[in-house]
Amino acid sequence: MRKLNSQFITTFVSEAGLDGQNGTYYGFVEMDRYYCMAVAEGYDGDGGFESAKLAVDAAIEAFVQKPSMKAGRIRACLKKAHKCLKEHSVRIRLKAGILLLVSDYTRCRYGVCGNVMLYAFRNAGIFHQSATHTVYQVMADKQPISGEGIGPKEETRNLYHYLGGSGGITVSGKVRLQDGDMVLAVTEGFWNRVNRVEMLDAYESIQSVEEFLGDLQELYLRGSTDGIPCCCLAAVEIKKAYKENTALKKKIGIWCLVILLILAIGGIILALFIRTKRRKQNEIRTTVAVYEDTGDQYMASLNSLLAKQEYEKAAEESRKLDKNEERLDNERLLSEKINISVMIDNAGKSYEAKNYTQARNEYKNALELAEKYEELVPLVNAIGQKMKLAGTGMEIDNYMENAALKEAAGDLETAGILYKRAEAMLRIVDDADRLKEVQLALLRVKDQVDEAAKEERAKARDEVIIDADKTAALNAVLAGDFETALEQYAKIRDSYIAMEDNEKAEETTQIILSLQKQAREIEELTAETIDSDKTAALDALVAGDMETALMLYEKMLEAYVDLGDEAGANETRAIIESLQKNVDGLGDTKEPGKPEETKKAEKPEAPKEPGSKESEMPKEVEEDKSAVGPGVSEEAIGPGAKSRWTGVDGVGQALLDRCLEEALQATARQDFEAAIKAYQEMERIYLQYGDFETAVRTDVMIEGLERLMEEYQ
Repeated sequence: MRKLNSQFITTFVSEAGLDGQNGTYYGFVEMDRYYCMAVAEGYDGDGGFESAKLAVDAAIEAFVQKPSMKAGRIRACLKKAHKCLKEHSVRIRLKAGILLLVSDYTRCRYGVCGNVMLYAFRNAGIFHQSATHTVYQVMADKQPISGEGIGPKEETRNLYHYLGGSGGITVSGKVRLQDGDMVLAVTEGFWNRVNRVEMLDAYESIQSVEEFLGDLQELYLRGSTDGIPCCCLAAVEIKKAYKENTALKKKIGIWCLVILLILAIGGIILALFIRTKRRKQNEIRTTVAVYEDTGDQYMASLNSLLAKQEYEKAAEESRKLDKNEERLDNERLLSEKINISVMIDNAGKSYEAKNYTQARNEYKNALELAEKYEELVPLVNAIGQKMKLAGTGMEIDNYMENAALKEAAGDLETAGILYKRAEAMLRIVDDADRLKEVQLALLRVKDQVDEAAKEERAKARDEVIIDADKTAALNAVLAGDFETALEQYAKIRDSYIAMEDNEKAEETTQIILSLQKQAREIEELTAETIDSDKTAALDALVAGDMETALMLYEKMLEAYVDLGDEAGANETRAIIESLQKNVDGLGDTKEPGKPEETKKAEKPEAPKEPGSKESEMPKEVEEDKSAVGPGVSEEAIGPGAKSRWTGVDGVGQALLDRCLEEALQATARQDFEAAIKAYQEMERIYLQYGDFETAVRTDVMIEGLERLMEEYQ
């Protein structure tokens, strides 16, 4: 569209120079939207034609592939030409200078590398001229060349940048074209020989572009023909430039401006809105942080209720934030902290209720959550202290429970030790109520210990009395005084009842019952013995054996005394007195000088009743009966002599006491065989120590037990 509505006429002239080598090259391409022209000059040793051609072809090809008037695109095309020369520099290094002109049929822009120059003519003048990469250009910029001189020609080919070398590129700005404009691109061989004034003179008389180039060619070839270099002149006559719709563009520009203004206003409003919203969001974040920090401080002091309130306020403020990941993180964080505060509150209530196990578990759960947050480090330390106190409380409960059990079991010493340990730990946890409770328990235990000690002392005193009573009872049993023994055992039983020792009281009762049975058996046996002795005494009297009769009546007297039969005893005493008078009367009629022992020997021995103890008594026992001592009667020895003979030593007496105790206990539990064995052992000891009378009494008790055993069987 642009090409059809515009008219660009391209003409060029190329001169080989006197050496016949043309090192320049020219090319152009016309596209629908763009026009592109390139002029290059080679600097290699063979005239440079190959270098110039490669540079022009590479630059135009790169432009055709991606046409554009952007400065970056023009620079890319020239870099492509530079790279092409580098790649083809095999035998020698290829070098060239180039100028690339691009136009959209309305404006033009060019890029230059080297010393190819461009002139733009309009209305008989040059309105634009390019710059070259030469020392000449640098000197001209520092000190403009005066007059119409050509300048230092030796510096026009002294280049800073060129293709195949450093490759520096200069891209111009956009130049607007008008109808009748002409653009002329020339190599260094031309502009070094023809100055600006001469070109303007030729342009004033222009009739056509061909005529203009012809005049310029004549100026190039004038004068001496020594050392005329090659050159290339390429001219583009713009007979008609593409006229853009300025009204539409203006309208579009206005609309674009309006839209930009609206967008700007909208952007400003949006920026203000975002800024305001961000400010409010930051204020909300600050408020949330303040509430959260306050809650953390309350948590550090274990004030969970106030901490929970602060966390709930922070959570409520956090809901005002935009719903994003930050808000979700805050809600999750605050929810966990609220949960921690609830756990600590429940743990505190359990601790106050003395439920230390539950309090310790709840503190442990809260600690596991709090350890995840660095800001709750003071809370972690406080929870650790509380857990230690809860553990101490658990130990106190354990001590208290064990102490109560020991106290109930009567182990007051251990209970006191446990209560003291609990008291020491309560002073650590500073629990005044429980400390008072433990102190009261210690006082109660102390009172119980004192009471127990008092009772123990009383019991020990009672035991001493009971031991004395037992000794007296045993002595009475050994002496055959069952009445006294029964009185002593009744007293012992009453003492056991007072001491609430029911087992020993029952055992003593059984001993009393056994002694009562033995007493009845002995009474019956004694009565039978009295009858037997009475018959034997009468037989002795009939036989005239007064001494035997007297001895039997004395034995009967002892039996009556033992039975407590005063009437029988008095009657027997009267008979004994009568017999003694008779014996005394007979003594006066005895033969003088005859010893009494002989008289006694001459008297017939009283017949002994079969089955009596005296008939069964061994001879050794009869002989040992005299061991009491000459002139010492049994009455002189005293009542105790009947139960304990003076010849028994301490060891024998201990054995007798032990055997008697076993016999009584065996009789109480109706173990007659064991009792008989114990009495038989006592009888053996009596015989060993020569106490024959007590041995006889023991034998009587054995016979009584044998009868009881037969009755029970």
